[in-house]
Amino acid sequence: MSDLSQQAPDSTAASSSHLHNTPHTVSAGRGLSWLLEGWALLRKEPAVFIAMSLISLVAIFILNLIPILGSFATALLWPALLAGFFLAFKHAKHQQSVTANDLFEPFKAPASLIGVGAMYLLAGMAILLVMMIAAFLSAGSFSAIANGQVDMTQMSVGLVIILLLSIPASLAVAMAFAFAPVLVHQHQMPVIAAIKRSFAGSLRNILPFIVFFVVLTLCFIALSILMAIPLIGWLISIVVAVIYLPLFCGALFCAYSDIFLVQTHTEL
Repeated sequence: MSDLSQQAPDSTAASSSHLHNTPHTVSAGRGLSWLLEGWALLRKEPAVFIAMSLISLVAIFILNLIPILGSFATALLWPALLAGFFLAFKHAKHQQSVTANDLFEPFKAPASLIGVGAMYLLAGMAILLVMMIAAFLSAGSFSAIANGQVDMTQMSVGLVIILLLSIPASLAVAMAFAFAPVLVHQHQMPVIAAIKRSFAGSLRNILPFIVFFVVLTLCFIALSILMAIPLIGWLISIVVAVIYLPLFCGALFCAYSDIFLVQTHTEL
């Protein structure tokens, strides 16, 4: 499929739904701006976004009550949920009606989005397999393990190597799948092409993403202090859990608009 600009399925505000031929690179400071702009979008329809967050969290909780299969189902379906949030934030940005139905719209034709989830699942399993093989090799041979003759120094080195491998591998997976759902849903991009485009866009903007996650981390540290307060701490925890999901999705939507879309200076 060509990398030329493509129309989103939602034709409203189509002029602001064209993709750059290649992902755009933005300044590091945009990482903070994504969070602020995401918050501004969330404030346009706070009740709807909180309802969408509650629906998503409850659905994920119920799915994960099913042993093994629930985790697989969550991995397969999260791209459709994320695409629903992106659609809602697109409507909010363009002054259109935002409803909880936006969350379910991607499920009307979920095949490609489930394909994104399947690729995500395969990537996660591949990383896990590599980590398991590295852990086994660090422990020594079959006979050594069976006889309890494990070299602790060798195992410690192996665990450090596993950690050093897992961090960049996990980051690569996150970059590859952060924007794949919206590229598939709103631009009908093939699954593999969307994953590649998502990774390329994230890699080009590694500095603003560092700023983005540093700010998020600092916010969580500050909130964790408040959560330790007796009585009201658990209320703060609930509020944070409910607001975090739409805020994170809104910030990602703003990042997607910055990196992938031809800008038309739409006001928030």
